[in-house]
This record gives sequence, C-alpha cells and structure tokens, in this order.
Amino acid sequence: MALYDRDFCHGLLYAGWDAGIINNLQDARKEIKQNFADMDLENASVEEHMEAIVNEMVHELQQLISEIESIHFR
Repeated sequence: MALYDRDFCHGLLYAGWDAGIINNLQDARKEIKQNFADMDLENASVEEHMEAIVNEMVHELQQLISEIESIHFR
C-alpha cells in the first residue's frame, strides 16, 4: 500500500480545525482582508495602492485554492 494514498492526501488538504492546507490558505485570505480593513490610512492614494495590492494577494490565494482543489487523488 502506498504511503500517500487518497485518504492521506485528502487529510493534508482538508484536515479540520485549521490544520489543512486549504483551511490555512482560506484563513490567510481572510486575515489579509481583515488587516487591510483595520488599517487607518489617511492618504487616499496610499489606501488605493494598498487596496490594489491586497486585492491581488486575495485573488492569487483564491487561484491557488482553486488549483489545489482541482487535484483529485486516487
């Protein structure tokens, strides 16, 4: 029997209570959004620039999550 069977790999990705890779990436995405929301930016151009960076980070994390979720184990 192979060490990295379907159940083992599924457990790595979706382990409960923030232990899985997918859960950690989703938490990172949520925390990035929350950190930006908590920032007290007085300069509108800085805020717009930071928002663009945050949106790109969130988008890249979502793409990574989607790509990982598209992998199917046998």
